[in-house]
Amino acid sequence: MIDFGKAYNLADIIEAAHEAERKFEAQVWFRGQSEYKWQLKPSVHRRHPILEAQFLHHFRLRAPSMATCPNHEDHISWLPLMQHYGLPTRLLDWTESAMIAAYFGLPKIEKGIDGAIYMLAPGKLNQNSIGDIIPFLVDERVKKYIKDAFTGESNPDNNQTISVLAPRTDKRMAVQLGNYTIHGTREPLEDNPMSSTFLGKIIIPHSARDKIKSDLSVAGIRRSNLFPDLENLAKEVSEIIAFGPNGEDLDAKK
Repeated sequence: MIDFGKAYNLADIIEAAHEAERKFEAQVWFRGQSEYKWQLKPSVHRRHPILEAQFLHHFRLRAPSMATCPNHEDHISWLPLMQHYGLPTRLLDWTESAMIAAYFGLPKIEKGIDGAIYMLAPGKLNQNSIGDIIPFLVDERVKKYIKDAFTGESNPDNNQTISVLAPRTDKRMAVQLGNYTIHGTREPLEDNPMSSTFLGKIIIPHSARDKIKSDLSVAGIRRSNLFPDLENLAKEVSEIIAFGPNGEDLDAKK
């Protein structure tokens, strides 16, 4: 994996994105993580292997009573839907926007830990498995990875990580310009011996959090835009601070 240093403002992140595209000579996707030490490993692969198929079966059985859902056997439609609502799956989210990734890569105030943005050349990653293409989830070369997820099988022939495209059927998926990697292996992506040919990383220091958040706000990258619903609009509005005539925080005086 290539180290792209540290970003202290939004301009640093955009420049790193350009540099990544120059180095990889390819389109780049982005993933922001609020803690730089987190591995590029789907949440389901952090749990016992026996749980993956159980998660998927329980969700399919109970979800139709709560919402309109795909056909029970339409695994290709179910998997991104489950990922979208937070169920642990073998998918990992990426975005085509460096600024959106920066929002998710902002360090948490209370933890004092640096964040990070990963930069992935999806076609270069796929050269190691299916060739220099980025298939849809419906592609025959991808279906076997989805089948393994629902059957609970562990097929040694399906131990690659592949960049894939899926329909952006939800408004949130559309505004976040989301794509995926599907992981047939439990190995973190950065541990792939070929990672320097397709993967890079830039650190967001905790000290740069407020500056980058301010830059993103000016660029229109805010909670209510990335999560377009009333609940997140209310959360964003509730963060407005009451300032006094001398710039003091009036809430802090209570």
